[in-house]
Order: sequence, then C-alpha cells, then structure tokens
Amino acid sequence: MRRIGAILTTLALVLVLATGACFADSLTLESSYPADGATGASIENMSVKLYFNGSMSEGKAGKVNDDKVFQLYDSEGKKIPTRTLYGSSEEGVVLVLLDTSKGVKAKSNSEYTVKISGDLVDDNGNKLGKDQEITFKTLNETVNTWISMGMMVVMFGGMMLASMKGVAKAAEDMKSPKEDKVNPYKEAKKTGKSVEEIVEADKKKKAKEAEKAAKKAAKEAAYYEDDEENDNYKVHTKRSAGAAGSTFVAAKREAAAKAKAEAAKKKAAAKNSKKKKK
Repeated sequence: MRRIGAILTTLALVLVLATGACFADSLTLESSYPADGATGASIENMSVKLYFNGSMSEGKAGKVNDDKVFQLYDSEGKKIPTRTLYGSSEEGVVLVLLDTSKGVKAKSNSEYTVKISGDLVDDNGNKLGKDQEITFKTLNETVNTWISMGMMVVMFGGMMLASMKGVAKAAEDMKSPKEDKVNPYKEAKKTGKSVEEIVEADKKKKAKEAEKAAKKAAKEAAYYEDDEENDNYKVHTKRSAGAAGSTFVAAKREAAAKAKAEAAKKKAAAKNSKKKKK
C-alpha cells in the first residue's frame, strides 16, 4: 500500500508540474501575413501582421514587452528599424512596421526576416517560450513593371487591331456592292423551277435594278445641274458675253435704241416746223 501511495503521489506531482509548464508557455503564434516563405510582398509601407492566440493589447502586453521581442533583419543580417503596434480592434494581433521615419526603405526582390523572442508575453502573462522566425521576400518591381508594360502593349495593340478592322470594314461597306451572281442550276435544284425560268427571272431582276440605278443617277445629275444654274459665282463653261445674257451688252443695245428714237423724234419735229413756215 505504501508503495502504491508513493507512486500515486509521484504521478500527481509530475502532472501538476507538467500542467504548470503548459500554462506558463501557452502563448502561440497561429499565423502571419506575409506567411513564412512567402514571396511578392509589397514594399510600400512594408509590415508583418502577427496573429497570436492570446490577447495582445497596448495597455498590458505593450507595456510588459520591450522593443527587443520583435526584430527585423535584411538578407545580410543587418537589423532594420521597426515600430510595433499592439492590436486594439483585433484581439491577439501585433503589427511590426518598417520605421520609414528613420530614412529606411524596403528593397525590391529582397529577403527579410522577423525574429520573435521567446520572452514575449500576452496580457495574461502567458509566455511564447521559444524564439520564432518568419522569412519572406518582397516583390520584384522590375519584373512587375515589365509585365505591366507588356500587358499595356497587348491591350493597346488589340485596340489598334480592332480599330483597323473596323476602318477596313467601313471602307469595304462604302464600296459598290458586288454583282449578285446566281447559279441557275443550283437554284433550279433548290426551288424545283426550270433553268430557263431562273435565268429569265434573274435578267428581269437585274434590269429592274439597272433601271432604278439609272433613275437615281439621272436625279442626282439633274440636282447638280440645277445647282450649277443657280450658282452666280462659278462659270462652268466658256460662253460669249451675249450668249450668257451679259447686262453690259443689254444696256448698250438699250442706249442705242434710245438714241435712235431721239434722232427720229428730232427729225420729225424739224419736218413739222418747216411745214408750218410754208
């Protein structure tokens, strides 16, 4: 019995110690953004968002933890200045920001590592227990720029091609329509009519279309002819002044007729005067 009691006491003591150790180091890092091993992280306002399972407020965890619990290093192992923000709206969130106020900038296509000390504690005093690291790579801006330019070239090229096709189609539509050729044998097979009937019908159709086109052309010609006759500023053919109804020639003829009439009048008056004297 004594031996059994000793064994049970020992097991209870081990259980208590193990339980205490579990609660002492119960704080864990659940995820991060960017994740460990991620690529293509933005270099604009570069930051790492850490998600813990315990509450991490500025008033408690922010006061207990010092600046050394979160460290940022570049690919050469050089420490980069950072600022740490403990989550106020999101429980268990810590934001590690690149401190640009000290003149540092994130580099394109470069590797960075955030080191989290095992001494980190949450609001309830739970400890992380072991050091952890998150390594990620920033976006290759040169490649990204070339990709963007390539996409723009493809987009504008497609727009230009579509525009050229539209112009070509419009030009084709403006051309005179092609003569509609009828295959009398094919039509005869399709409609059941004789070849002679189809040929005759096609001739009548084309004659009607030709007559319609001729009327349209004659109408347009008459319109332009009337327009030319009413145009006082253009001389379309060379004509003499008399044939053109020149106002100068008409005035000259009118003046000659008046002078001739005056001379005849004077001559008649002189003859009457002589008769009276006799």
